[in-house]
Amino acid sequence: MKRNTLLATAGVIAVAGAMSLGATSMVQASEGLRLQVASAEQMAAVKERQELMKSIGGNMKTVVDFLKESKGTAAEAQAAAAKIGELAKAIPAAFETEASLDEMDAVGKNRSKPEIWLDWDGFVEDAETLEDRAAALATAFDGGDAGAIQAAFGVMGKEGCGGCHQDFRGPKVE
Repeated sequence: MKRNTLLATAGVIAVAGAMSLGATSMVQASEGLRLQVASAEQMAAVKERQELMKSIGGNMKTVVDFLKESKGTAAEAQAAAAKIGELAKAIPAAFETEASLDEMDAVGKNRSKPEIWLDWDGFVEDAETLEDRAAALATAFDGGDAGAIQAAFGVMGKEGCGGCHQDFRGPKVE
Protein backbone atom coordinates (compact mmCIF):
# COMPACT_ATOMS: atom_id res chain seq x y z
CA MET A 1 0.00 0.00 0.00
CA LYS A 2 2.85 2.34 0.63
CA ARG A 3 3.92 1.85 -2.95
CA ASN A 4 0.49 2.87 -4.30
CA THR A 5 0.44 5.93 -2.03
CA LEU A 6 3.93 6.87 -3.17
CA LEU A 7 2.95 6.46 -6.85
CA ALA A 8 -0.26 8.45 -6.33
CA THR A 9 1.67 11.25 -4.62
CA ALA A 10 4.25 11.28 -7.43
CA GLY A 11 1.42 11.44 -9.96
CA VAL A 12 -0.20 14.39 -8.20
CA ILE A 13 3.15 16.17 -8.06
CA ALA A 14 3.75 15.50 -11.78
CA VAL A 15 0.30 16.76 -12.76
CA ALA A 16 0.67 19.84 -10.55
CA GLY A 17 4.09 20.55 -12.05
CA ALA A 18 2.76 20.21 -15.58
CA MET A 19 -0.17 22.47 -14.78
CA SER A 20 2.18 25.01 -13.30
CA LEU A 21 4.40 24.92 -16.38
CA GLY A 22 1.34 25.16 -18.61
CA ALA A 23 0.03 28.14 -16.67
CA THR A 24 3.43 29.81 -16.86
CA SER A 25 3.52 29.21 -20.60
CA MET A 26 0.05 30.66 -20.98
CA VAL A 27 1.02 33.75 -18.99
CA GLN A 28 4.15 34.17 -21.08
CA ALA A 29 2.13 33.74 -24.27
CA SER A 30 -0.46 36.30 -23.15
CA GLU A 31 2.29 38.76 -22.21
CA GLY A 32 3.68 38.33 -25.72
CA LEU A 33 0.26 38.99 -27.17
CA ARG A 34 -0.08 42.21 -25.20
CA LEU A 35 2.92 43.55 -27.04
CA GLN A 36 1.26 42.89 -30.37
CA VAL A 37 -2.33 43.89 -29.67
CA ALA A 38 -3.08 47.58 -29.52
CA SER A 39 -4.91 48.97 -26.54
CA ALA A 40 -8.03 51.04 -27.04
CA GLU A 41 -6.03 54.12 -26.01
CA GLN A 42 -3.36 53.38 -28.63
CA MET A 43 -5.94 52.77 -31.34
CA ALA A 44 -7.72 56.04 -30.53
CA ALA A 45 -4.40 57.92 -30.51
CA VAL A 46 -3.40 56.48 -33.88
CA LYS A 47 -6.77 57.36 -35.38
CA GLU A 48 -6.52 60.93 -34.03
CA ARG A 49 -3.04 61.49 -35.45
CA GLN A 50 -3.98 59.93 -38.77
CA GLU A 51 -6.80 62.46 -39.02
CA LEU A 52 -4.39 65.25 -38.08
CA MET A 53 -1.92 64.20 -40.75
CA LYS A 54 -4.70 63.86 -43.34
CA SER A 55 -5.76 67.41 -42.53
CA ILE A 56 -2.20 68.67 -42.93
CA GLY A 57 -1.98 66.76 -46.22
CA GLY A 58 -5.26 68.24 -47.45
CA ASN A 59 -4.01 71.74 -46.75
CA MET A 60 -0.72 70.91 -48.43
CA LYS A 61 -2.67 69.77 -51.49
CA THR A 62 -4.45 73.14 -51.58
CA VAL A 63 -1.07 74.92 -51.65
CA VAL A 64 0.38 72.53 -54.25
CA ASP A 65 -2.69 72.83 -56.48
CA PHE A 66 -2.35 76.62 -56.44
CA LEU A 67 1.41 76.65 -57.02
CA LYS A 68 1.62 73.94 -59.66
CA GLU A 69 -1.76 74.06 -61.39
CA SER A 70 -3.08 77.55 -60.62
CA LYS A 71 -6.15 76.02 -58.96
CA GLY A 72 -7.83 78.16 -56.34
CA THR A 73 -6.69 81.56 -55.20
CA ALA A 74 -3.58 82.88 -53.50
CA ALA A 75 -5.75 83.71 -50.47
CA GLU A 76 -6.91 80.09 -50.23
CA ALA A 77 -3.34 78.80 -50.53
CA GLN A 78 -2.15 81.29 -47.94
CA ALA A 79 -4.92 80.22 -45.55
CA ALA A 80 -3.97 76.57 -46.12
CA ALA A 81 -0.32 77.33 -45.32
CA ALA A 82 -1.36 79.11 -42.13
CA LYS A 83 -3.59 76.15 -41.23
CA ILE A 84 -0.62 73.76 -41.67
CA GLY A 85 1.28 75.85 -39.12
CA GLU A 86 -1.66 75.78 -36.75
CA LEU A 87 -2.08 72.01 -37.10
CA ALA A 88 1.66 71.46 -36.61
CA LYS A 89 1.24 72.77 -33.06
CA ALA A 90 -1.00 69.76 -32.32
CA ILE A 91 1.49 67.13 -33.55
CA PRO A 92 3.34 66.50 -30.26
CA ALA A 93 0.11 66.08 -28.28
CA ALA A 94 -1.23 63.68 -30.91
CA PHE A 95 1.83 61.47 -30.48
CA GLU A 96 2.04 61.42 -26.68
CA THR A 97 0.55 57.92 -26.56
CA GLU A 98 3.22 55.56 -27.80
CA ALA A 99 2.00 53.36 -30.60
CA SER A 100 4.53 52.55 -33.28
CA LEU A 101 4.58 50.34 -36.36
CA ASP A 102 5.66 47.33 -34.33
CA GLU A 103 2.71 47.52 -31.96
CA MET A 104 -0.05 48.59 -34.23
CA ASP A 105 -0.73 45.94 -36.83
CA ALA A 106 -4.33 45.95 -35.66
CA VAL A 107 -4.82 49.61 -36.53
CA GLY A 108 -3.54 49.48 -40.08
CA LYS A 109 -1.68 52.11 -42.05
CA ASN A 110 0.24 53.24 -38.97
CA ARG A 111 3.60 54.55 -40.12
CA SER A 112 4.91 55.88 -36.80
CA LYS A 113 8.40 54.64 -36.08
CA PRO A 114 9.55 53.87 -32.51
CA GLU A 115 12.18 56.58 -32.99
CA ILE A 116 9.47 59.15 -32.24
CA TRP A 117 9.49 58.16 -28.58
CA LEU A 118 13.18 57.31 -28.48
CA ASP A 119 14.05 60.83 -29.70
CA TRP A 120 11.06 62.77 -28.40
CA ASP A 121 12.91 66.09 -28.25
CA GLY A 122 14.01 65.73 -31.88
CA PHE A 123 10.45 64.85 -32.89
CA VAL A 124 9.00 67.89 -31.12
CA GLU A 125 11.69 70.07 -32.67
CA ASP A 126 10.72 68.81 -36.14
CA ALA A 127 7.05 69.62 -35.46
CA GLU A 128 8.10 73.14 -34.42
CA THR A 129 10.15 73.45 -37.60
CA LEU A 130 7.05 72.60 -39.66
CA GLU A 131 5.09 75.20 -37.73
CA ASP A 132 7.75 77.86 -38.40
CA ARG A 133 8.18 76.99 -42.09
CA ALA A 134 4.42 76.98 -42.68
CA ALA A 135 4.16 80.43 -41.06
CA ALA A 136 7.00 81.65 -43.30
CA LEU A 137 5.16 80.31 -46.34
CA ALA A 138 1.94 82.05 -45.31
CA THR A 139 3.90 85.28 -44.84
CA ALA A 140 5.55 84.89 -48.26
CA PHE A 141 2.10 85.13 -49.85
CA ASP A 142 1.79 88.68 -48.46
CA GLY A 143 4.53 89.94 -50.77
CA GLY A 144 2.99 88.33 -53.86
CA ASP A 145 6.45 87.34 -55.18
CA ALA A 146 5.98 83.97 -56.88
CA GLY A 147 9.68 83.13 -56.50
CA ALA A 148 9.64 83.84 -52.76
CA ILE A 149 6.48 81.79 -52.35
CA GLN A 150 7.99 78.84 -54.26
CA ALA A 151 11.18 79.07 -52.20
CA ALA A 152 9.27 79.16 -48.90
CA PHE A 153 7.17 76.22 -50.07
CA GLY A 154 10.30 74.23 -50.93
CA VAL A 155 11.85 74.93 -47.54
CA MET A 156 8.64 73.93 -45.75
CA GLY A 157 8.46 70.69 -47.71
CA LYS A 158 12.12 69.80 -47.23
CA GLU A 159 12.73 70.94 -43.66
CA GLY A 160 9.21 70.87 -42.26
CA CYS A 161 7.46 67.82 -43.65
CA GLY A 162 10.47 65.99 -45.04
CA GLY A 163 12.68 66.49 -42.00
CA CYS A 164 10.21 64.71 -39.77
CA HIS A 165 9.13 62.07 -42.27
CA GLN A 166 12.70 61.02 -42.97
CA ASP A 167 13.44 60.16 -39.34
CA PHE A 168 10.07 59.33 -37.84
CA ARG A 169 7.77 57.89 -40.52
CA GLY A 170 7.95 54.32 -41.69
CA PRO A 171 7.32 52.93 -45.15
CA LYS A 172 3.93 53.16 -46.80
CA VAL A 173 1.54 50.48 -45.60
CA GLU A 174 -0.64 48.90 -48.27
